[in-house]
Amino acid sequence: MWAIDNGLLASPAETTGESKVVTDARNRLTTARNELNAHKTSLQTHEDDLKKDYGPEDVFRSLKDKCVTQDSGEYTYELCWMGRTTQKPKKGGSNTGMGNFARFEMVSVDEEVSADGKGLGSGDRIAMKFENGQHCWNGPSRSTTVILACAEKDEIWKITEEEKCVYRMDVGTPAVCAPDDGSNQGHAHQQKDEL
Repeated sequence: MWAIDNGLLASPAETTGESKVVTDARNRLTTARNELNAHKTSLQTHEDDLKKDYGPEDVFRSLKDKCVTQDSGEYTYELCWMGRTTQKPKKGGSNTGMGNFARFEMVSVDEEVSADGKGLGSGDRIAMKFENGQHCWNGPSRSTTVILACAEKDEIWKITEEEKCVYRMDVGTPAVCAPDDGSNQGHAHQQKDEL
């Protein structure tokens, strides 16, 4: 029969009771629905990303997920912008999560700048708060405050443990350098004057 041979009617031998044309149409509809759901998810991800705080003028958006490391004795410390801070043992063992990015804050500092220009200087600085890191034995969950100052390249200058499992990183980055228009966003001009 022509209708069965061309897939318009189901063959009496078929167990589904559907013709090939109906089965193909159902498969195309399922594929189209899956693609639509994937696009909706992608759109929601991008809309959520647009609502996130990437610092003044979204300057940290381009750094998202890029990482900078610093060797410090028996550990290597890693800062992943807008992501996490991590302590990695050099002699094996597992990494320790020192916090996940939570928010930006402003902090006041009054510190020396070394001869090589690496240091926070004095004044208000942008800081990134990383919270809810790995739980500390007999203590809180680890957290890190990353205090930023103007520098030619992304670089961790100093890591300290201010309290049990509460860390501080002093970090240089071009992302907070003041533009040449005279604004004082990153206090780069002030730091250079102090040298």
